[in-house]
Amino acid sequence: MLDSTGAGPDLSLFLGPDDTAEYVGAGPWRDRAGRCRPCLLYVILHRRGGEAWTHACRVPPDRRAGHLTLHLERALPGDRRAELAAWLRGRAGLGD
Repeated sequence: MLDSTGAGPDLSLFLGPDDTAEYVGAGPWRDRAGRCRPCLLYVILHRRGGEAWTHACRVPPDRRAGHLTLHLERALPGDRRAELAAWLRGRAGLGD
């Protein structure tokens, strides 16, 4: 998930030229099986053809070097970055 310099994941494969990704925080995430795993949390604003969609995403650690898994947890139309960032923080138990 993180490289040796402590840099965050390279999200460029998920972003178009007009898209933006904003780091929300790092924290535990309980999956559907009930396991709690650490994750990096992001909101991504996608802009295409006059439309915008905001995605709430999490990036868990991956034991395979060079691999990145991005989980889409929620998507809403429009620029809803603040709303989805708050949802991610609440879901992960992070304070504002």
